[in-house]
Parts: sequence; C-alpha cells; structure tokens
Amino acid sequence: MEDRPSPPRVLRWESLTKRAFDELDPARCVVFVTCSPLEVHGPHLPFGTDAIEGDGLAERLLRFLPERHRQRTFLKLPFFYGATDVVPQPGSLFFRPSTTRAFLEDLGATLAAQGFRDVLVSNFHGGVRHFVALEQACERVSRRRGIRMISVFSLMLSRLSRGEDNLENLIGSLPGVRKEDLRGDTHGGLLETSQLLALAGSWVDPIYKELPQSHFESWIAKTQGGRNDLPTGKLAGFLAMIRSFRGNVRYFLENTYSGAPAGASAELGERMLDALAGKAAEAVTEVLDGRLAPSQCHSPLWPWRFFLQNPVAIRVSDWLLGFRNPIA
Repeated sequence: MEDRPSPPRVLRWESLTKRAFDELDPARCVVFVTCSPLEVHGPHLPFGTDAIEGDGLAERLLRFLPERHRQRTFLKLPFFYGATDVVPQPGSLFFRPSTTRAFLEDLGATLAAQGFRDVLVSNFHGGVRHFVALEQACERVSRRRGIRMISVFSLMLSRLSRGEDNLENLIGSLPGVRKEDLRGDTHGGLLETSQLLALAGSWVDPIYKELPQSHFESWIAKTQGGRNDLPTGKLAGFLAMIRSFRGNVRYFLENTYSGAPAGASAELGERMLDALAGKAAEAVTEVLDGRLAPSQCHSPLWPWRFFLQNPVAIRVSDWLLGFRNPIA
C-alpha cells in the first residue's frame, strides 16, 4: 500500500499554552490569519461567509503543499473582520482601510519580533480597497522587518487574471458548473453558496434554491430599460475600475447578492475549494521556497494603491460617485 502524505500540523494560536509555545521553532512555523468582513451575503448566507471561505481556502491549500512544507507547523490565528467596501446594508460592519492596515502591520511586527518568518494573510472579500490594504500592510512588514508576509488573495488575483488560467475558466471547467450561472457571480452567487454548503452547510438558508439569477447588467435592464449611464471611453485602468466600483455601489444599495445561487451544491463547493486551493498552494510553495519574493505577490490593482488607500482620495472618489455609506 502506498504511504499517504502526512497531514499538516495545524495549531490554533488561542489554544496554545506558554509551555507549548516555547517548544515551537518560530523559523519553521507558518502563521496564517484570515482578514475578511462580516457583511450581508444575500438572504441566504451568513454574515461570516467571507471569513469562513478565507479560513477554508487557507486550510485547504495546506493539503496541496509538497511534503517538505507539509512537515512544518502551521499556526492559525483567529480571523479579523475589519474590512472596507462591504455591502452597504444593515448587518454589514464597516471599517476604514487604515484600520485594516494598522492591525496587520502591528500583527506582522509582533510576529517578526518573536522570530516568525512566514505569515500568510487569507481573505475572500473582493472589495478593492480592502485587499489592497492587505497588500500594503504585507508589503510594509516584509520590507521593514525582513520577513515574508503575503496576501494570498492578492497573489491569486494576479495568477488568475491573465491568459487562459483565469477564475472563470478554472471554475467553469469543473463538472456540474454551467458557465451561464457564473455570469455576474461576484457576491453570494453560485461560487460562494456552493463553498458555504461545503464548509458550513447548516448555516445556509434553504431559500437559496428559490433565488433567481441577479446581477448588475440584469438590474440595469430591469430598472432602467437597459440604459447604463456609467462613464465610458477609451481610458483603461483607473477609470475602468471607478466605473466598475460605481456600478457595484449602485447595485448593492438595493440588492444583497449577485449571481445564481440556486444551482449551488456542497459537491460543487468541494470541487471549487480544491481547485482554488490547488492554485493557491502552487503560488505559496514558490513563496516558501524563496522563488517568489513578497514584492512579486501583488494584485493587478497595486499600481493604483494611492488612489485606493489615501483618505483624501477616498473621500473625493466617494463624492464623485455620489456615494454616502448608510451604515458608517
């Protein structure tokens, strides 16, 4: 019989005693923490959906690491729910990007001072100002403290935003997934509902089976006769991002999910988690091997970090979009 790979050793930080902690070799440990919001995810998913998915992705990717890294000790910190760009509905908890950055910078500094060299920050929230805040914090800690602290979500965005190796193709090629169900799947749709059914099925309201497909384009067609007055033109990059953000803001002021959750299943969720975790493990392995530096782990939005993180720029952009957060 072929030997099965040894399971990774995962310890919950809050369960450690001083005696157990002192027996660890920090240089051989990998610390991971999820930084995702508590926010509304349709009428069917729990507020902690992004945190559950962030934890699920981080723990699942450990299964796909090569044996040389699986033998290391993994320390799991409790998740932190400070996030911005949450769905602006009662029930969501809103924080400024500076709060997220300050938390992660302090966390990274105290881990580095105690001898830890590798820190993985997980996340499953697509708010652009949130994950760029994660990137900034990781970049600052890595540069100032000489450790490897990376945002796994940002690294995944970079890997899955070019060529054939993109998220839609990765998920759309899985057995049981209809590509038409992935249209507009950005929040609480097929992807997230399936993952939650796999990770915390008892927390999912069965009403998901009755929810129609809904997304920004269908909403525009229904409410404005297909008229879309968002800025258009040949400008790429920042203006395209602002256009997308404006559309999402308008949509989520009235809606709480985007996608087609009715087609979800726990079986699909397991396949999706394995597919995403496998890709994440490939990238994280390069980091742990030293073949990929923290400075190479940024998302495609990294060049726009000033406009996404500067408090004045944030206020100006909110004003230009006519957005006033009703929950903050």
